[in-house]
Amino acid sequence: MKLHIAVIGCGEFARNFVPLFQAHPDVESVCVCDIVPEKACEYAEKFGVPVCPSFEDALNDPDIDTVAVFTQRHLHGPMVVKALYAGKHVYSAVPMATTPEECGEIIEAVKAT
Repeated sequence: MKLHIAVIGCGEFARNFVPLFQAHPDVESVCVCDIVPEKACEYAEKFGVPVCPSFEDALNDPDIDTVAVFTQRHLHGPMVVKALYAGKHVYSAVPMATTPEECGEIIEAVKAT
């Protein structure tokens, strides 16, 4: 199975991962998403990938099976849980969450999904 990845968050850290995902033999496609459209458009131009309009669009797109969360760290936990319950594979930048409760929610979401 080839993965179709939506990179969520187009900051400095994610910049290193887009080409890594593109080069991976098990990845068929990569798209990018950011709440600041100009950042996503910059990534799209730099890496030759399409823009996904929003995190919610990525979760609702049946062609996207994986999300890679590179947003601000306080958003990681809630976004990971939403993505898991949306049926997506998830790659999360560190930390995966900022509280022990959020870590527990992620563990439960992994078990449930």
